[in-house]
Amino acid sequence: MKETLHQKRNYSLSPEEQSFWNENGYLVRHDVFTEKENDILRKIADDIVEGKHPFPTDNINQNALVRDGKIEASGIHAMHKIHHVSFYCPEFLARVRDPRLTDPIVDLLGPNLLSQGNLYIWKAPKIGLGFPWHQDKWYFNWQYKTEMTVGTWTAIDAADQDNGCLYVIPGSHKLGILEHEDLEGPQQNEFKIARDAKDEDGVAVEVPPGGVVWFNNQLLHKSTDNHSNRFRRCNVIHYISGNAERVPKKQVSNIRPVMWVRGETYSEKMEPVYRDVLPIPETES
Repeated sequence: MKETLHQKRNYSLSPEEQSFWNENGYLVRHDVFTEKENDILRKIADDIVEGKHPFPTDNINQNALVRDGKIEASGIHAMHKIHHVSFYCPEFLARVRDPRLTDPIVDLLGPNLLSQGNLYIWKAPKIGLGFPWHQDKWYFNWQYKTEMTVGTWTAIDAADQDNGCLYVIPGSHKLGILEHEDLEGPQQNEFKIARDAKDEDGVAVEVPPGGVVWFNNQLLHKSTDNHSNRFRRCNVIHYISGNAERVPKKQVSNIRPVMWVRGETYSEKMEPVYRDVLPIPETES
């Protein structure tokens, strides 16, 4: 693992990309991952849903409409997301540590990186729900003292306006953290909404399969419902600096573990830090 301290970086940001990032708060690259590479993650995620791959049931969430009995669906068509996937699946952990994702982040956060979370999201045809305007750092502020965190959003399927792609408000990462309020509707327990964000300021970020969006976690972003007959699946990973300091535990009720990615860590500030996949709890295997 120490080899990553000074490893050669083949996927660093170009000066033009760095400038675009500074101004807009996000960046897109196409053809980062191949169809074959994405199919590995797709199959594992599907196997988790079908019970073929052991996984904690608490980390599996259905589509809110299915969960609340408003529509009927089964299998992956009933799914919303699985989270902390990289803690239990080595293939997902390898993706978290892939230099094609992390090399650009070294330019943004420095050489010491930790992963704060990993989501695999389904947006099923016709019933897949979007999520409202928000800033991811609003959710993270209560846990870590950081100046900036970085998210990556990898398209497993093509993401476009018809099937519920991302929308961003360019430059909104400079606004600071806005107030987030309760959301009405079936997802009220899953999301909050930044009500000061305006739809007319949003820009659609359409991404082909294998494309990646990097975004400052202070960037206002959302997605829309899936109105198409196609899935819109994605793999989301959040990164923080290994120098980040955890909010004192006595102030945090639900400690989320972090995963080592590259470089050095400061374990006296970041406990617990995991380097390998975790065992599946026996009661949920």
